[in-house]
Amino acid sequence: MKKALTGFLAIMLIAVAFGQVGPVSSATFQEPAYMQVFSGYLGLGESLTFGNYTLTVVNFLYGTQTGSTPLVLFKLRDNRNFTSVEFALGEGQSYTYGDVKVYLNYVKNPTDNPSALVAVFSKPTTVFYGTTKANSTFSYGPVQLSLINVSNKTVFMRYYRDGFTDYAYFGIGGHYWHGVDIVIYNITNGSVTMKILAPKYIRYSIVQGAVVVIQNVSFTPVEVGGVFNLSVTIKNVGDQVARFVRVYLYSQPVVQGSEESQKTLLPTVTVPTFQQEIPFAAYMEGPIKYTDELAPGQVKTLHFRLISSKALKPDVYPLYIQLQYGDQNGVLKREEVQVGVPVNDVTRPKVSVESFKVQPNPVQPASNFTVTVTLRNTGNEEAYNVRVEVLTTKPQEGTQTYSLFPTAQEQPQESSLYPIGRQSVLYFGEIPANGTARGKLYFAVKDVSNGIYPLYVVITYYDKNGVEYKSQGTFGVRVEGRPKLKAYVGNVWVSDGKYNFEVDIANDGNAPARGVTVSISSPALSLFPLGERYVGSIEPMDYDSVNFVVLNGTLKAGRYPITVRVTYMLPSGDFTSFNETLEVQIPANIAPSRDRRYYYLGGAVLVLVAILLWRRGRG
Repeated sequence: MKKALTGFLAIMLIAVAFGQVGPVSSATFQEPAYMQVFSGYLGLGESLTFGNYTLTVVNFLYGTQTGSTPLVLFKLRDNRNFTSVEFALGEGQSYTYGDVKVYLNYVKNPTDNPSALVAVFSKPTTVFYGTTKANSTFSYGPVQLSLINVSNKTVFMRYYRDGFTDYAYFGIGGHYWHGVDIVIYNITNGSVTMKILAPKYIRYSIVQGAVVVIQNVSFTPVEVGGVFNLSVTIKNVGDQVARFVRVYLYSQPVVQGSEESQKTLLPTVTVPTFQQEIPFAAYMEGPIKYTDELAPGQVKTLHFRLISSKALKPDVYPLYIQLQYGDQNGVLKREEVQVGVPVNDVTRPKVSVESFKVQPNPVQPASNFTVTVTLRNTGNEEAYNVRVEVLTTKPQEGTQTYSLFPTAQEQPQESSLYPIGRQSVLYFGEIPANGTARGKLYFAVKDVSNGIYPLYVVITYYDKNGVEYKSQGTFGVRVEGRPKLKAYVGNVWVSDGKYNFEVDIANDGNAPARGVTVSISSPALSLFPLGERYVGSIEPMDYDSVNFVVLNGTLKAGRYPITVRVTYMLPSGDFTSFNETLEVQIPANIAPSRDRRYYYLGGAVLVLVAILLWRRGRG
């Protein structure tokens, strides 16, 4: 209670220093340098937004002495130019940035769930300055000041903000009322000359927000030039959902220097020759991991895969972990920790798959393909008796179990890939340090649908002392069928004295052909229609037909060549086309038509036209 009273008195003293308390003479009134915007408690991770600024309590910094009052680490973000500053305040200290001032009164419950009593001030702004009469209203942000009446050298005013209403009488002089300065200079004949000052940033909002912390960092043993896994566990200890959470790893370069001694007639001196920057680790899967949302209390672990530099010496190297996220109001927050990673130098072979190539790529269903495996020994010792198994089913892990009672054995799932000639193992006598070895294996794929099918690689090898090592990897074989179109001449028939025939487009491939179009041409036949005919999609082992008409009036029986052009879309989205020359067999001659009806009709039309012209000539 005593400490709270002390804090209240401190805020009152600040208000007096800023010229914000009590009625004063209008002649001696001085405009305050700052006016109070907010006074209240902020906990860890809570934010206060006012105007274009966001003030966040980042952390409570404790000293070495037990029971000491912590410093409060703030971050003030200027949302106009996307800049931010961090500063630490002790009790009774303030920080000024631009047109705002932040004052820390005291820290409540410093050892258990601490919170800071904070006062925020901003530069004043003039709401009104001049002469006015009764029934005038002045609005500024959420505040409304109304001049209700002027009488007996006093003014009667009303204050309204967010549902709260208050009334007061003021005489000539300066008055501080609900965070607003009112200076009355003169009252005459029902009018008043006055000035109203208010904080520049009068509207504020407390945002408790999301607070994400790094709970745990773990990693597998790290060897020089070796691959290791690192896991970062994060938790949202706030009361709002954290969005766009990003964990970013980075390491400072290690500077290695080399010196050499030079002997001269003078005393021997040591001259530095060069300096080399070596990154501690490279990222095999990228240095950034994302998670979309993290609910209050939710815990999530993100996994990274890295490889340390081969040029390192056994030592402890720093690795930095930066955590960035936003709350529901778009406030960006950040936390960073440093972890020491010990690196050991172990003499051993280390064989892994450097390259896994499949030819052809992609593989067509019901076809054969070749797998080329390239191994590299990234260790610092020779590897002996290297055995590489390329399996079509996932290798079993663990030991075999037995039962006293008969049990049904689980049948292994049949794979869509299988080796040709049961040869799926490669052998290498030895692979030197930093050496490579390459081998080929032959596989086939069943008539399956499009997709990526796995092959599992198990590498077994030994060092010079006979110690066995194993490594595994999984690789995908992309199987993608392709359409295969062929054109044929189908039925030929006579309709309305004209020969008709159809062109069949068959798909003998193992994937649908999309966007199929057909166009034909012939040096001897007049055909209809001309141009491209749209067919659409043709499924595997199916066909579609397009009809054409021979327009020739006279034609002898025989075989006539036509050129068919077929265009269609591949699974990749690209269009391809091919031309094919076919023959249309005309079984009988086409003679000129002996139907005289057309001649009679034409003669009648000519006679009618002549009569109309004659009558028009006579008027």
